[in-house]
Amino acid sequence: MSRDTRFANRVATIDRLPLARAALAAAITLAGVHKLVAPAPWDAMVVQSWADTLLPVSTRTWTLANAVGELLVGLLLFTTRYTAPLAAFVFLSLSGTLCYIALAAVTGANVGIGTELLVIIAIHDIGLAGLAARVTLDALTRDS
Repeated sequence: MSRDTRFANRVATIDRLPLARAALAAAITLAGVHKLVAPAPWDAMVVQSWADTLLPVSTRTWTLANAVGELLVGLLLFTTRYTAPLAAFVFLSLSGTLCYIALAAVTGANVGIGTELLVIIAIHDIGLAGLAARVTLDALTRDS
């Protein structure tokens, strides 16, 4: 057996779910921490006219509430409990965020950051949503 084949066989047997779950958990936890430490950039991503109409609280309160939720979900993802529903929640949440970003970009809504930066954020969120989907599916497959 060649060295390349042996390496490929070892890689094929690696359990990828813990690594993917840890990466997703780290990203969500760090986003929550950053929202608590420096909420202003996150506030700036809100279309204020939409927030005034739709949110029952201030933009800052919304940002901080999201931070607490992200910390909870992110930290729970570091454990092996509830991986599938938590990762599915992250996937759905990011999907909603992507819809919001697309709507803001298409309508030219007044966001506190430039459309170019929104597009960069969307690109990152697409990758993170893909990771969340993969963790969800792997966890569901493992649980069955």
